[in-house]
Amino acid sequence: MSHSYIAIIGDAVASRRLPTLRRQRLQRELRAVLAEANRRWRRVVAARFAVALGDQFEGLLQGPEQLWEVLQWLRAELRGVEWVLACGRGRIMTPLAATAPEVDGPCFHLARAALEEGKRKRLLVAFGGFDPMVTALGHYYSALYWSWTARQREVATQLRVTGRGRLSDQLRVTPSAVSHVTSRIAWRLVEVGDAAFGDRLAKP
Repeated sequence: MSHSYIAIIGDAVASRRLPTLRRQRLQRELRAVLAEANRRWRRVVAARFAVALGDQFEGLLQGPEQLWEVLQWLRAELRGVEWVLACGRGRIMTPLAATAPEVDGPCFHLARAALEEGKRKRLLVAFGGFDPMVTALGHYYSALYWSWTARQREVATQLRVTGRGRLSDQLRVTPSAVSHVTSRIAWRLVEVGDAAFGDRLAKP
């Protein structure tokens, strides 16, 4: 069990304040997203994503190589409320199991501590057990997101997954509207920052 894993814990922000029917729908949607995550990322998942507590979920990756892609995909799919996604890098102390909530160890402890920090500091992504630059990039990523309008945030979140080619159809807007938003948020510079962030996350 000396292998270093990546634990991911997601927590829906202020979900308890949602009306009962809306929260029930959120939980149904979450289960559907996690099922798709397990299918889509099956080659890198060590223990499957599953609902843990209420509106929290946990997943365990074999390593950091595709962590950036997994985080961006989750953020694009988990709509309706804001989420904090916390990642812990380290060992596990129990045998691997079918789902992540059945596994425990330092990587999960680090992820839970990062989650609490993320909720306090209004971070979108938070990290434990990574090098300090990753933590700094997580703060940059979150600060940039909150500096945008709601529409700009939506466009940026989808751009990170789909690219420009399919975005206008997906959001049902014209290509010129997409160009206007990407210009306003300096998307070319954002892409440079994203590439640096992704490269740093993927380092063994």
